[in-house]
This record gives sequence, C-alpha cells and structure tokens, in this order.
Amino acid sequence: MTVSSPAAPHAAPSSPVGSIRRIGVLGGTFDPIHTGHLALGALFARTLALDELILMPAGQQPQKQRSTPAEHRLAMTRLAAEQLAAELARTQPTTRLIVSTREIERAGPSYTVDTLREIRREVGPQASLSLLIGSDQLVRLDTWHAWRELFDYAHICAAARPGFRWATAPLPLRQVFAEREKSALGVQSTPCGGILIDNSLAVDISATELRATLAHARDAATPPANLPEPVWHYIRAQHLYRA
Repeated sequence: MTVSSPAAPHAAPSSPVGSIRRIGVLGGTFDPIHTGHLALGALFARTLALDELILMPAGQQPQKQRSTPAEHRLAMTRLAAEQLAAELARTQPTTRLIVSTREIERAGPSYTVDTLREIRREVGPQASLSLLIGSDQLVRLDTWHAWRELFDYAHICAAARPGFRWATAPLPLRQVFAEREKSALGVQSTPCGGILIDNSLAVDISATELRATLAHARDAATPPANLPEPVWHYIRAQHLYRA
C-alpha cells in the first residue's frame, strides 16, 4: 500500500486473536480538509474499533473541476492528520492513522471503486474494509462510477448531517440501504457489503462555504471556525483561496 504517515504516528497493536483486521478509508477532495472530516474519522475509528484509518486525498475528481492542486491538498491533509493523530492517541490508541497518496499518484480520474478494489486485493478477502463518507455523499451514491460494485469490496459507513432524512435519497438507493443495513458490530465482523448510518455526529460543514470565507478574510488574525490552525497557516503561506 502506498502511504505516507503523519509526523508522529502511533503504532497500532495487532488485532485480538480471532478478530479480523478493520480498516476505514476516508477519502475526499479535502479542498481544504476541515474539522468535519477529522470528526468523521474519529467517530468511525471509535465506532468500528478500527485498526487503521486511512485519509486519502483524491487525485483527479471526476465530479469536481478546478480543484486546488493535489500537492497542496496533500500537504494540508498531512497537517490536519497530526491533529487527528493526537486525538486518536487519547481516545482510540489502537487505531493507526495513515495518509495515503494512492489516488494522487494514480493517473486519470480517481474512481473510488478502483481504489477499494486495489485495497481489497492487498488486505485480502477477510479484512473488514469500510468507506467512510458523509450523508450528503450517501444520498448521491447512485451518481458514482460503478456504485453497486462498491459493496463487493467494502462496507459504506456514513455520518448523518443535521437534518438528514432517508426520503431525500432516490428510491433505488433507499431499497439498497434497507437491504444492506448493518450494525457497527456487523460491519466490524464481516468483510464488506453493508451500510451503517451513524446519527450521532452533529456537524454540518461545507468546504465550499469555507473557501468563500477564506477568500474574503485574507487579513483575519485567527482561522475561521472549522479549519485546523496549521492548515490555516499553510493556506496563508501559499496564498490559496484568494478571491
């Protein structure tokens, strides 16, 4: 697996005898990465008792145009990962945090199904592999490339934003959700194929709104809410998100 680790990663002990390896993949454009992403990762690290949590900035996003260059998004992800690693050391010390350059290094569009297929090949058929997303992505899952194949390789675990309602999803998705719903224990103990929705994370942060705030607050003395301070300093130093 092609990875790069945060500055001070903490090693994860092996899973208990008889258990299976549990891996969570939190991908995204991360333009910029914000505290909502970190909260989602921390939530599922605890809920799923993850052995590994992988933060994976996207390379060329098929559904998004004109993203910030990948090297900047990767640098911001590494800075934010240091903050998340410190939190996990306190709350979930058995989880190893990894920043992956897999999709950035891959040529062409970053299709999630290709990423999960690669990871599944590497970790073997028995590991519990989960794709971690927000509910805003979940209700649009049927717009993803080969979305039904995602379940062949991983579970899908979503953190519901405030106000999330099942009825906002298209009917075919609601049917799939009903058929594949699993508990946290069910996800932990099986390799793939399930859906878990967690309603405990009351976080509603928009990267689009955050970029707009950054564009109009160039001389602010403190970072905007929901942006890790090291990421804010990097943005200022690199003159990103200027209006």
